[in-house]
Formats: sequence, structure tokens, C-alpha cells
Amino acid sequence: MYLNDVVRALSRQWIVVILGVILTAGLGYQAARVTPVYLASEVLVVKYPVSPDSPNPLTGLYPPVAITAAAVATSLRTPAFEEEFRRAGMTGTYEFAPRNTGTNQEPRYIISSLTVTNTTDSEEQGLLGLRILTAAYTDKLTELQDRWNVRQDLRFTVSTLVAPSVTMLSHSAVRALLGSALLGGLATLVVPLWVDKYVRRRRRIRAARKAAEAGGSLAAGAA
Repeated sequence: MYLNDVVRALSRQWIVVILGVILTAGLGYQAARVTPVYLASEVLVVKYPVSPDSPNPLTGLYPPVAITAAAVATSLRTPAFEEEFRRAGMTGTYEFAPRNTGTNQEPRYIISSLTVTNTTDSEEQGLLGLRILTAAYTDKLTELQDRWNVRQDLRFTVSTLVAPSVTMLSHSAVRALLGSALLGGLATLVVPLWVDKYVRRRRRIRAARKAAEAGGSLAAGAA
């Protein structure tokens, strides 16, 4: 198909072209005014009890502590707990990400800290979500040790390793507009061409059918 054919096809389907332009403009407008998204994060650490042999619970690598911390984090990533967090006032999405030195396939949990994140639409909601998640994590660890009847002086505890903070996730209105213009422009070009091809094919089929019917009528009259 030559350029002149494309221009003629677009001119024949000018209504479809106008609709494409309107939809592209609407898509670009919505893409450029995306609501800001904030990422609230905090790093927690599960500490083993202080003893004369280990006066500093933040030194060394202790896999049992890390495995316990990761197990508690995993238990909180369920639909039931998500519903509970939302009833408490948390919005957006959350994540408990245990730190480890392995891979996703074979994790080696030897670092007893984890990153807690809450992605939402405001700084206040992000910090509120962190408070809810941190309290739930602490309560779950306490409940687990209560179930195991762990002595108070032998219990793991939770502390904040990195204080809560909130950052706004970057969003480029220019990139959003360019992406919308590219997708919308491509659709505005392709769809009218497809519609024109379909309409012309249907017209040829109808014309051939009419010609066949006319030929049959003439043959019957001649007979």
C-alpha cells in the first residue's frame, strides 16, 4: 500500500480517525494527571537475648533467628491478614521482605532483619500503614513464642534498625504523554485502515452477489 492509498483510506474513514484523536487526547490527559504514589519503608531487626557471651545482639549472623524472622514475615503475607490490616486503617499495598544472602530459589536467611514497605497515595497513610504492620509483626512474634512457652529472658525481640521514611515515587508526565501519543497515534492509523479494508471487502462481496443474482435472472429469462 502506497502513501496515497493510505491517505485516501484515512480520508474515507475520517470519522474513525477523529474518534481515535479524541481517545488519544483523553488517554494522554489521564496519564499526565496520575495521582502521586508514596513508598513508606522501615527496616526491622529481630534480636536474640543478650547474654554474657553475646552482649551485643546486633553483631554476628545467626541463621535460626533469621529463619524465625522470615517465617513470621511470610505468615503475615496472606489475604486474611491483609483484610485485617485494612480494617485497622492501612491502605495501598504492603510487603515484608526478609534480607538474605541467597537467591529466590535457594534463600539463605542469615540476616535477621527485614524491610517493611507500604505503597499508598499519601505520606500520612504510608506512615500509618507502617505502624500497623510493625505492630502486627511484633504481636505475631510474641504470639509464636507464647505458643512455644519460651521463657521471657530467652525471647526474641523486635527493634527498628532504620527509622520509617516516606518517598514519592517518580512519575514523568512528559513520558506518559509521549507513550500515550505513540500508542494512540498507532491505533489511530491502524484501525481506520483495517475498517476501510473491511468495508471495501464487504462492498466487493455485495457487488459480486448482486452481479451473480442479475446473471441468474437473465439466464432464467432467456430460457
